[in-house]
Amino acid sequence: MRRAFLAIVPPSEVLDAIETLVERRSSTRFAWTRREQWHVTVQFYGRVADDDALRAALAPAIARVTPPRVQVRGGGAFPSPRRAQIYWLGLDGGDGLWDVRDAVVSATESFIARRDRVAFRPHLTLARLKRTTDLTADVTALENAPIGTPWELEELTLLESDTRSSGAVYTEQARFPLVGP
Repeated sequence: MRRAFLAIVPPSEVLDAIETLVERRSSTRFAWTRREQWHVTVQFYGRVADDDALRAALAPAIARVTPPRVQVRGGGAFPSPRRAQIYWLGLDGGDGLWDVRDAVVSATESFIARRDRVAFRPHLTLARLKRTTDLTADVTALENAPIGTPWELEELTLLESDTRSSGAVYTEQARFPLVGP
């Protein structure tokens, strides 16, 4: 696979709520991501030489995790709201979300490049900014606000990313159910 990552893809009713939010905040200062790109990255892997081995490592580890209840909630910006280049929505899932992340990292450590061993900040990229901008007011307006309804995280999706001039195109490679002990 070219560039692989494991993701949480929100259900369609949550994507609808995000779409409504984007429509209300429409602005030319943002380069909005498209609905088909909306996801929360659990772990980035980069180029994967043996995707069958990655799938074999992921499937049993993810299956053992109890599905957490998650909710898109609040917003933020990278690197900071005052110097924003990326505008995002957060994902709240309590300890259960961290259990998912820990199981994934533990099972696939050998597939994770050193540069991709980064702190987990569960977020959905909503927009990229055309230039560094102060988004403090935008972030404050979303502070802890729920977006859509909570849902039980029942599966993770392995995606392959193809970066193009028109934006990234993601192709689903596999789905892994969370079943629990």
